[in-house]
Amino acid sequence: MTDTLKAQIGLRLRERRERAGYTREKLGELCSLSPRFIANIELGDSTFSLDSLMTVCRVLSCSSDYLLFGDSVDTEVWSETISKLEQLDVKYQEPVDKMLQGLIEAIVKAGQ
Repeated sequence: MTDTLKAQIGLRLRERRERAGYTREKLGELCSLSPRFIANIELGDSTFSLDSLMTVCRVLSCSSDYLLFGDSVDTEVWSETISKLEQLDVKYQEPVDKMLQGLIEAIVKAGQ
């Protein structure tokens, strides 16, 4: 992993941590990691183990894609829609998924 990539991951971690209102100490406590380790990642001097990455993502409510690559869906924008979907019984997951896929395809096609 390049130093540039480690620095970018560190910046994204810091941004998510600060947005969540956590100090390095608090995030470390919630993730069972030392504040120094959190600082080292944020400074681009260390990298996550898979277990640490999963824990940090869970605590910060973000995807590993976001921390590693900068790709993310802004769940705040979609929170009302997600809330509605969460109210559905799981038995409706397949038909809802198919309807959403059809809707997405129609939107993409209309935008071309």
